Amino acid sequence: MNLSRLRHITQTIAFVVSNLGFIPALKTGFICPFFYCYGCPLASAGCPIGVLQHFMILPAIPFYLLGTLGIYGTVFGRAFCGWACPFGALQDLLAVFKKRKRKLQPFTYSKFAMLLVIIVLAWITLDTFFCKFCPVGSLFAAIPAPLFYPSLSLGFFFYVHIATLILTVVLVLLFSRFWCRYLCPLGSIGVLNKLSFLTVSLDSTKCTECLRCLDVCPMGINKLSDIGSSSDCILCGKCVEACQTDALKMDIRKRNKTY
Repeated sequence: MNLSRLRHITQTIAFVVSNLGFIPALKTGFICPFFYCYGCPLASAGCPIGVLQHFMILPAIPFYLLGTLGIYGTVFGRAFCGWACPFGALQDLLAVFKKRKRKLQPFTYSKFAMLLVIIVLAWITLDTFFCKFCPVGSLFAAIPAPLFYPSLSLGFFFYVHIATLILTVVLVLLFSRFWCRYLCPLGSIGVLNKLSFLTVSLDSTKCTECLRCLDVCPMGINKLSDIGSSSDCILCGKCVEACQTDALKMDIRKRNKTY
């Protein structure tokens, strides 16, 4: 089975598991390893950014959140973004409609800036302020909620959500995985890519530096050395599929032994 097919299967499974909340016992207190809105009528787990905002409102140190994301990131790095996130899967689908690949300069720190803004806004407003604009919440909560709750009145922020989603879709159509690359605050977990067990390894003895791997990268990575280690890398494996010399492979990171 090739990586693309396997990735589509895992994305589908992740979407189904995320929506098992129609069974009360499966509406858990677990934290998603990717962006998914707990406001969705069928959501089975909590959104990491939503949980973070609640802790900022209390205020309290989010030990549970940090520990959970720490485990996710240490084992898998940012692979959940490439292999499981429903909003990431949507962006992959939208990539089919792109007629021409547009270049956009990478700006690694924008997602960290977004995370900081969210934390500050939650602390100042004592509200999950980001949730009122989040395009993930737009798609998976704001839109389906009226279908499940017909008596629900549509207020001002419903239309804000729709506008946010439309803008995000337009940007994704123009630039590959725009949300993941520049705005997703959960993308900051990518700092653990340098430590995670799962990685993409490069065999320099096989590499011809044809750069096909960089050309197909949906995250716009532009250095061979950044594959598998950059906080922008979502470990999707598209570079592995593109490599014609088998220089790249999904791998378990080698740990240096000391005696």
